[in-house]
Amino acid sequence: MQTQSLNIIQAPLPDDFSMFDELIQEHWEESAKNKQLMVLAPNYDVYRDLEAKGHLVNLFAFVDGKVVGYSVNILTPHLHYKNLLTSMNDIIFISKPYRDTPLGLRLIKQTEIACKAAGAKLMMWHAKENTPLEKILERKYNVQDIVFSKEL
Repeated sequence: MQTQSLNIIQAPLPDDFSMFDELIQEHWEESAKNKQLMVLAPNYDVYRDLEAKGHLVNLFAFVDGKVVGYSVNILTPHLHYKNLLTSMNDIIFISKPYRDTPLGLRLIKQTEIACKAAGAKLMMWHAKENTPLEKILERKYNVQDIVFSKEL
């Protein structure tokens, strides 16, 4: 049996996002709750603007050189506690075939390390209800808020 090379790197956003097309589509198909409203169209200009201002921490997971996961996080002072720099996970995903590997937990841990190194004092994650991510996070995190949504 050939051993796979599992790597997680912190890196700036790429010039060409096409390397993520398949993975982003998989993520959207699996997790978007209101597909008629949530039409997949990432706003890369906003991500680039956040990154240029130093407000974005990106990590990418690779298996044998192929991107199979990502964690994108927004660094911002908390609106209620301006001296508290927080990291809010915007999006985290590991492709389904790699979820039974250490990659997901490593991505979470390395995200926390990278965000702490960037100055964040509080890490906030969101997870869809009844998902493996929710089960992982509830082991080591406290519930901060519960978010409800309604189509208008």
